[in-house]
Amino acid sequence: MSISAFCRKVLPIVFLIICCLVLPAAADPTAYTSQFSKLATARSETLAIMGGDEGASGGIYKFYDDGTSMNITKLSGKGAIGKERRLAGTDIHWLPLLGGTVGYIHGENRYYNNPVLVNNTERFTTFAVGGEAGAKILLGKKFSITPALGLIYSRSDSEFLPGTALGAQLKQQYAGQLFDWYVDTITMAPSIEAQYQETIGKDWRLTLSSRYAWFNTWDIASSSRYLEKEGDSFNWENKVDLDVRLPLKLFNRPLHTGGYVSVDYLGGDFRDTVGSNAMYTFNGRLVLGDFNGLWKLNWVGLGVSWIKANTFYGYSVGLDMRMRF
Repeated sequence: MSISAFCRKVLPIVFLIICCLVLPAAADPTAYTSQFSKLATARSETLAIMGGDEGASGGIYKFYDDGTSMNITKLSGKGAIGKERRLAGTDIHWLPLLGGTVGYIHGENRYYNNPVLVNNTERFTTFAVGGEAGAKILLGKKFSITPALGLIYSRSDSEFLPGTALGAQLKQQYAGQLFDWYVDTITMAPSIEAQYQETIGKDWRLTLSSRYAWFNTWDIASSSRYLEKEGDSFNWENKVDLDVRLPLKLFNRPLHTGGYVSVDYLGGDFRDTVGSNAMYTFNGRLVLGDFNGLWKLNWVGLGVSWIKANTFYGYSVGLDMRMRF
């Protein structure tokens, strides 16, 4: 779950709670727990979708409407095990794949645009670890399809730091429920990716890819009765990647430059979490390439990404590492 969207959705709930305290006839906050639950169980999807694909990276994201900031640290990778295999009775070859991700989110919201909770602070953390297994099916030399299945465990915690008398009263009354809560979740994430590669001349390579992933998340432990729910999201990423081998070497390895542009179409609970239907990423890199004989490593170097949506923006810097099949 994104920090900003959590705050945007929870604040109306909190406002209604306050109405219960100061008005004779106010709505029952439990009537709004469906939205609260969706947002609180979407944290693992935030790590899976944002923060980069392969390598080690750190990113900072800021949301326009309420001044919320979020930091993501992520280590992820994917590689083949064994050699190419032939599907029985066909000329089609395939490779078994394994991947993994470890990530951490921490963020803070000071409620700048909320007159009720202004001068209070809420801090959030999420730790997630996941694995993925699949098969890269090679349909000729240029085109491939990769179905995969992932599983993610995450732990999310919320800490409310009252700065006003009203904030302290709400914290005391709803501790462990709408404030100072925790939730452990499991996410199942099947996906399928289509990829096409074209070599242009000797030193240019163009890669077009489209990947659809579906996320089904449910809680396995929680301090809050409002979080005992199940959520669904999807992410459809379309990417154009260009790699250029430069006429330069470092440590006797050729230098490569390039980058990619991608558009992610977001749906379900994650769309509600970030408050946007689409996310755009612009990436540049400088790497050492052509690591022949070193497992399936293709290149390693530095990558920088700029991420933009209509509700937030951010950047990510880190180690860019790719495998070659």
